[in-house]
Amino acid sequence: MKNFGLLFKYELKKILKSRLTIAMMIVLLLTIVIEVLAPGLMEGFSAVRESAEAQKTLDGRVIDDALLNEMYPVLSDNGNIWDKGNNKYRGIAYAERNSFRNGATLSDHTASQMYEARRKNIEALMEKEDLTGEEKEWWSDKILSTEPFTFFYYQGSLILSQGLSGVLMVLMLISALCLSTVFTSEHRQKTDQLVLSCKNGRKETYLAKISAGLSVVTGASLIAALIMAVSVMALYGLDGLNAMVQLEMPMSAYSITVGRFILIQMGTMVTAGLLFASFSMAFSEILKNSLAVAGIMVGLFIFSQLEIIPHEFRFLKLLNMMIPSNEISVWSLMEHQLIRIGGQFFTRYAVSPVAYILVSLFFLLAGWISYHRFQVTGR
Repeated sequence: MKNFGLLFKYELKKILKSRLTIAMMIVLLLTIVIEVLAPGLMEGFSAVRESAEAQKTLDGRVIDDALLNEMYPVLSDNGNIWDKGNNKYRGIAYAERNSFRNGATLSDHTASQMYEARRKNIEALMEKEDLTGEEKEWWSDKILSTEPFTFFYYQGSLILSQGLSGVLMVLMLISALCLSTVFTSEHRQKTDQLVLSCKNGRKETYLAKISAGLSVVTGASLIAALIMAVSVMALYGLDGLNAMVQLEMPMSAYSITVGRFILIQMGTMVTAGLLFASFSMAFSEILKNSLAVAGIMVGLFIFSQLEIIPHEFRFLKLLNMMIPSNEISVWSLMEHQLIRIGGQFFTRYAVSPVAYILVSLFFLLAGWISYHRFQVTGR
């Protein structure tokens, strides 16, 4: 293994100097720019800043009757029109409206009615998800622990959270397009015989290629997350990391803050990157066809976005929700199916990263077997 470092550097340089890799890194950067700038461009950066400053004056206020009665007299069009006179209540009205989910007139209700309607809507959602009685009981205390809501302005943090989904999609494309050629390029260029005849043509070469590919995707995910976080903080601030996710998703029973959810998303993104890279490299060696692997990955991504699996098919629905593009979405906060392991319930957020790593190891093992057998019997 003394030559591993040299092989690793060579494979890493080969990936990074590829024109396709450079192009996809530019796409990744442009995706970050679009995700960060879009909210400010649509609403106007000055308007966003004014709204933020107004809403921050309510930070730490409990959404109770006192706050609602303070808001109701200044609402316009049931909380759909905002100006300098009522802008600070924007987040409060959003949370109340989405707790009812039926077009209710906000000023007709008290805080207790809002929370009661929220609990009933969550119960209806869990019925639709076909949750068992044990799962509902597991969630019951957590639903109550999130009430009453305490308001904190969180829109900057939300922009970061939502933008990570776009970054994950590009990481999948980087794996599909740039890493699927790590092994197939040698078969295509007929240089595989030369590689196989070298002293380190077996284990060391395979490990160097795999390590280089995993390093590229992991590095890209971490750097992208850092650039996006710094950009959002500079333009909008990262206020509200301590806000509960219910301010954005009242129908969620997860008792976690926005900041914790962002950490969950980043963990999902990094481990999902390993999964994408492992699949791309391993199956490109197994199939000896980089285009087929890229097509499979893009096809699976598109399929995962289709809402065609009913909740009655619990296992299939769970697998669909654990697909990284669904797992990282803020909408995943409204999916409550649990996973039982050893008599204990766990959420998808706890299980998915571990599952991604284990499945990645399985893919890499399958790729190693294929690579090893090809060397023995393929020539």
